[in-house]
Amino acid sequence: MLEGLVRQALDELFDRIAKMQSAKHLFMVDGFSLLRMGAIGERARTGQPLSEPYGSTRRFLDFNELMFLPVQLSRFPLDKHQDVKTEVVIGRHAARPLRVSTPIMITGMAFGSALSKRAKIAVAKASALAGTATNSGESGFMAEEREAARKYIVQWNRGRWSNRLEDLRHVDAVEIQVGQGAEGSLGNRVKAENIREDFRAHLGLEPGQDAVRPAQFRHIDDPSQFRAMVDELREASGGAPVGIKFAASRIEEDCEVAIQAGVDFITIDGAQGGSGGGREVTINNTGVPLVYAIPRANRYLHERGVRDRIDLIVTGGLRDAGDFMKAMALGANAVYIGESALLAMIYHQLDKMPPATNPAQLFLYTGEYQDQLDIDQGAQHLANFIKASTTEMQLLAQTLGKNDLQLVNMDDMVALSREMAEITGVQLAYMPQEIRTPPVPVMANGQI
Repeated sequence: MLEGLVRQALDELFDRIAKMQSAKHLFMVDGFSLLRMGAIGERARTGQPLSEPYGSTRRFLDFNELMFLPVQLSRFPLDKHQDVKTEVVIGRHAARPLRVSTPIMITGMAFGSALSKRAKIAVAKASALAGTATNSGESGFMAEEREAARKYIVQWNRGRWSNRLEDLRHVDAVEIQVGQGAEGSLGNRVKAENIREDFRAHLGLEPGQDAVRPAQFRHIDDPSQFRAMVDELREASGGAPVGIKFAASRIEEDCEVAIQAGVDFITIDGAQGGSGGGREVTINNTGVPLVYAIPRANRYLHERGVRDRIDLIVTGGLRDAGDFMKAMALGANAVYIGESALLAMIYHQLDKMPPATNPAQLFLYTGEYQDQLDIDQGAQHLANFIKASTTEMQLLAQTLGKNDLQLVNMDDMVALSREMAEITGVQLAYMPQEIRTPPVPVMANGQI
């Protein structure tokens, strides 16, 4: 784990600094954060690229630069937050649309290459309790997860890990995974010696066989061929929504390929997105931050005249209800959560581990304490987080005078900086807004 490795490297660094006899040696640390110094030390020790189980450690402009505008006099708020609709329909024109009671869904986190089976089942149970959907991640369909979930989205992955057409009749949506925020489109190989029997059986691998995820689908030689894939998956699933997930990058080009493929939804993973063990160099140096990406994708879908038939799901570094609602106001129909979901699931179980232990040890497949995760407790706490966050989104909509979360839009916000206004198209907070007060009613005798 990066945290433990960096802590060890930092201990060695502090020890060396303490032994320094002259300030002339201290030039080495100028301009370097302690995390970056520790990472350099770990690369120096192993000669290998560094990986970590979380998202970017960089600080981008984010949703904190946007603020909502409550209505008061010119327009009126709602009396009750319960009057705000929260249901979302993904793939509204599909034969079997995906309907969830909240726009907060749980993102793809794969069994084996990321989460333990206990964690996957806990997440699936939480999604059922909260009335939302969970995503299989790139390790594909898992029977135990399907049984625990109310709504189940399966990723059709480049490694074809546990991807079987016959399973698609039992899922509620199919997401073709061509990239992710933490790694872009990099492929991956899990060495046979690192694959335990349960993961090997799930992937259908022979003893001694590595698990390989190529950088692209092996049978796709031209972007136009995604159309046949989408059609095949739609037919195999009996009409479930089919979408494509990609890292926020060449957004308009990639959206165009998805449009031509005839998808029901697009999932965009921002540069802040994490992974079970992404390479640090791609985590911190590739992709487009989500707050930049959402307006671009939304605008392009509108320009192409397909926004009413293609839904937009976004993910990557979203933390709480404020972020979720702002992402939707910029154009998303729904959001995926990952790191915040895992933290909610295990927060009240951290005392099972020694102090300062990385929380990921409770939920990762390779986690030292993964067997101690209480599935039912974790599921309930994650469900509570989703329910509380949904209520908080309703409260925001209530004060905006909107009776449906899907109606909140860019006009309900202001940007705190000129740069954020330019990025998103949201009006600057220090510029006067156009007055849109309705005319005052006048009686026949000229009096109000």
